[in-house]
Amino acid sequence: MSRKVNKIVKLIAGILIMVPLLCQLFTFEKFSAVLTSAGVPSSLNLPIAIILVVVELTSLPFLIDMNMTKRITLTSRVTGFLSLGIMTVISFLAFANGHAAVIFGATIKNVNNVAAIFLVFMMWILLICVNLSTKKTAK
Repeated sequence: MSRKVNKIVKLIAGILIMVPLLCQLFTFEKFSAVLTSAGVPSSLNLPIAIILVVVELTSLPFLIDMNMTKRITLTSRVTGFLSLGIMTVISFLAFANGHAAVIFGATIKNVNNVAAIFLVFMMWILLICVNLSTKKTAK
């Protein structure tokens, strides 16, 4: 993949991660209740909500191609996979419990679960493509 295409794919992946992040932050006080209704245990809903928002935020520097040190770049790459892993688990929990998609928090309600799982799947594909095609971890 050429450098220009790699930057475009990074930008698209960054935007696709930023949309749920902003939706979760707009109604963060209700996000833990939404997680509970989707099947996440009530003792874990607030820590999972906090961890999800933090790892989504820390995955963005790599995806928007910021100049960073090698450690920060690697941390950002790893947190991208961690955030998508958490979103995948939450999406499948909501799907198994028959609840609407919860990766958008309480901001966008009644999103079809299949559409949310498809969105997470597309984010996985983009993130894997970006990470496989990136030869250097820092500039």
